[in-house]
Amino acid sequence: MQERSFVATRNVHTYDVSVDRQKAAQAAGTYDLSDLPGPLSGPIRAARIGKSPRQDKMLTDGVESLADVTCLEPGTALAVYGRPESRWANAFWRRAGNAATMTELLSYARQLIGMRPDGGLAVCLCGHAGQGPCIPLWAPRDDLSLTVQPNDLVLCFADVVPD
Repeated sequence: MQERSFVATRNVHTYDVSVDRQKAAQAAGTYDLSDLPGPLSGPIRAARIGKSPRQDKMLTDGVESLADVTCLEPGTALAVYGRPESRWANAFWRRAGNAATMTELLSYARQLIGMRPDGGLAVCLCGHAGQGPCIPLWAPRDDLSLTVQPNDLVLCFADVVPD
C-alpha cells in the first residue's frame, strides 16, 4: 500500500517531485548522514523518512519539510538510500581506499533522479560500481517520482546531472 505525500508540480526553474510512501515496518535502528561514506555525507538537503510525514526528520539546516528536500533545480539530483544501499556504498568506499568518486557512490542509490542544467528531467540508470564499469546513463523523462520506506534517507546533491 502506498500513500502519496504530495504531487509533482513544475515551474520554469524547479520541479517538486511526487513522493510515494510505502507502508512498511519501521526498520530497526536509525542512521544519519555520518553513516554515509565520503561525499555522500554532505548533501545540500537531506531527510530521513518516518512512518508518517510528521515523523520525517530533516537532516540539514534550512530544511523544514520533505517537500523542501525533493524540490529539484537545474543540475540537482535526488538519491534514495535504504540501510542496505548505504552499507553497500560504505563497503565499496572502503574497498576503493576511501577514494571512490561521487558517481560510483551514487550508483548504489535505490533511486537516482535529477534535473539537467537545461531543465529537462532524467532518471539515472547505472550499474553498481563494484560490479564493473560505472557509466551513468541519464534517461529523459516527462515526470518523476520517488518511492520511499520508513528510515530511508532522501539526499539532494548539486551539480550532479550533466547536460
